[in-house]
Amino acid sequence: MTAKIMMNPQEQTNSFLTRGIINLDISIRCTLECPKCSRQTDFKGIRPIPGHDMTIEEYRKIINFFPRVMMCGQVSDPIFNKNFPEFVKMSKDKDIELGVHTAASHKPIKFYENIFDSFGKGYWIFGIDGLPKDSHKYRINQDGEKLFEIAKMCRKKGIDTKWQYIVFRYNENDIEEAKNMALDNGMEFELTSSSRWDENDPYRPINPKYQIDKTKDYVKKN
Repeated sequence: MTAKIMMNPQEQTNSFLTRGIINLDISIRCTLECPKCSRQTDFKGIRPIPGHDMTIEEYRKIINFFPRVMMCGQVSDPIFNKNFPEFVKMSKDKDIELGVHTAASHKPIKFYENIFDSFGKGYWIFGIDGLPKDSHKYRINQDGEKLFEIAKMCRKKGIDTKWQYIVFRYNENDIEEAKNMALDNGMEFELTSSSRWDENDPYRPINPKYQIDKTKDYVKKN
């Protein structure tokens, strides 16, 4: 296993545009209230979130055309679509490479056990921003310690498992400890910088190498 550092925004953009994969937001629900998420900045108290739970028929049409599917919700977490377990089975039956990005922790352990047992080709990425005990400081309502145990279970089931760690002020000094926790459990560790900073933002890291400047195409260096 390796620790993957993703801090060059141009590199991230190039990878995104050439990946040959479709990303789906399969629901409109999430139990988290992450302050920088568009659920909070663009919709909460302003307007309803548009869309609906993707149906089985809609998903069937998509996997007839795309061999690789990513479920990285921009306004939702994929685990909250009632059809998600069926989507996992359909993907396996059709040999689809499925990538699941999740940060919510509000499903019972048995739910994850069943999903992992029916999972085929692909990977899971768990958004835990900081040591598991601290991730809730940004991932509001998340039980980070529970989610880390779920990530460990995922890896023990033989699934490619990644820990995505967005750097914030409260966690920038815990990176090495978290990386070692990931590697000790056979996970890939993805360190990610953000550009979603406001003036005098309490979440903004002190170390400038973890700060992406929105006006430039590179990460500030010391």
